Amino acid sequence: MMHRFFIDSNFDDRFQIEFSEEISNQITRVFRMREGDQVIGFNGKGKEAVIQLDQINKNVSNGSVINSYLLDNEPKVKIHLFQSLIKAERFEYALQKCVEVGVTTFTPIISERTEVQPPSTNRIIRWKKIIQESAEQNGRAYLPYLNETQNFRCSIQNILKGSILIPWEKEMKLNLKPLINNGLTSPINIFIGPVGGFSADEIDYAKLNGAISLSLGKRIFRSETAGSVISSILLYESGDFDV
Repeated sequence: MMHRFFIDSNFDDRFQIEFSEEISNQITRVFRMREGDQVIGFNGKGKEAVIQLDQINKNVSNGSVINSYLLDNEPKVKIHLFQSLIKAERFEYALQKCVEVGVTTFTPIISERTEVQPPSTNRIIRWKKIIQESAEQNGRAYLPYLNETQNFRCSIQNILKGSILIPWEKEMKLNLKPLINNGLTSPINIFIGPVGGFSADEIDYAKLNGAISLSLGKRIFRSETAGSVISSILLYESGDFDV
């Protein structure tokens, strides 16, 4: 299997690619590749290319596009995950796993019980890097988008289309199956609460704005795993997982 890297390029045939210092370092020191070896590049916009390494240097390497093509492996159902801020390593885990599953867009949110400070500029840069690396490894055609951090109520108000789902540990009547059977509208907007969950007032406010609260079953999932669980179920039921 060829190594895969995110490269911001249109990948025109026979086009010369100059790799960044970071990628060059991986090519030379981590993977110990040689001139003539090939790698995969993807531009995060649906295009992928086979690139032959022409010149290798630990600081700057370059190669030639041998073949480029469109990659069509993104879910037909688009999922927008609104993840409440939680501890850094847990939030990063949520990003990584949800990229692997197929989530399209992420929005960090602040709710009543959020105990974590808004992310710094360096933290946001790190999150984008995690999304990029996960997309590289997972074979995603498009790079998932990370929005700016929003307030829970504002984010609910700003949703103009699609279904709004909120897993809530106190919801006893409704689960995901009948919602899937009755049909959900893409994009599916999923809100995941912080460690303490959403408050009853927040759930009531969300329902007034078209949201549906639901149960994920007999067990309570951590904030960092709930998003990947519900996203996996929705994409499986939509036929995205070929199993």
